[in-house]
Amino acid sequence: MFNFNKPKHQLSEPSADGLRLSDLKPGEKGRIIEIGGSEQFRMRLIELGLTKDTEICIDKYAPLRDPLELIVRGYHLSLRGIDAQKIAVERSD
Repeated sequence: MFNFNKPKHQLSEPSADGLRLSDLKPGEKGRIIEIGGSEQFRMRLIELGLTKDTEICIDKYAPLRDPLELIVRGYHLSLRGIDAQKIAVERSD
């Protein structure tokens, strides 16, 4: 059963840039600072290779900006917009 009383992990503070993954534009690169959301969600992203300090690049957005496609560790990964908002990033070159 689901435990609806269990608090979800919130992002402590936005990154220095105040950016979420969903704020980056196509072609922009960033580095993951923190991943929020439930423990199950965070573990799933870790399994997919999205860990702290991982470099990512936004490849493209779907027409309504959901989902977005990013390049991480040499492969393409699609994430829902609501999930991308749970990932704090900073821009990188």
